[in-house]
Amino acid sequence: MKIIAILCLTTFLFAQAPIAVMDFEGKGISQTEASALTDRLRTELYNGEYFVVVERGMMEEILTEQGFQQSGCTTNECIVEVGRLVGVDRIVGGSVSKVGNLFSVSARVVSVETGEIFTSITYDHSGKIEDLLSEGMKLVAMQLGGEDIIKEKVSYSGIRKYLPKTRKGSALLLFTVWIIWGLLPPA
Repeated sequence: MKIIAILCLTTFLFAQAPIAVMDFEGKGISQTEASALTDRLRTELYNGEYFVVVERGMMEEILTEQGFQQSGCTTNECIVEVGRLVGVDRIVGGSVSKVGNLFSVSARVVSVETGEIFTSITYDHSGKIEDLLSEGMKLVAMQLGGEDIIKEKVSYSGIRKYLPKTRKGSALLLFTVWIIWGLLPPA
């Protein structure tokens, strides 16, 4: 019975929501660079298992059939309309700006049903755009998926783990599972 309850709780807490990612607006960078960064974000959101991500080609095909142009679509209302056409619950929109050697990624996850912003993050990267692509977009995906970039050290009865802090309560769930299964030594 305990195992069934744990499996149900785990499934509920970590269920993946279908999501689409709009092409990010480039400010001070080319549209090709903005598109490459957006593609990397899609990949990282999928690889991190944060969401079920609608493939870019599928999204473009649906929008083309509906006669919708996503270029210049940056307002929440426009993003929500794209989400409705694509048939997702949530959609990611944002921009990548460059000022000097600083790149700033602003991203938000918006509810298609209500237009409410679930998550809004800003990630600043000082350096080359190649490093932002190869490393920074993974950190953006982690933040959008609910993880804090800074890791906390968790210690209990001699067991030490480094767990990402999440809004989903993974550390609490892990400790609950350990306690239920009797894996933690007595205090």
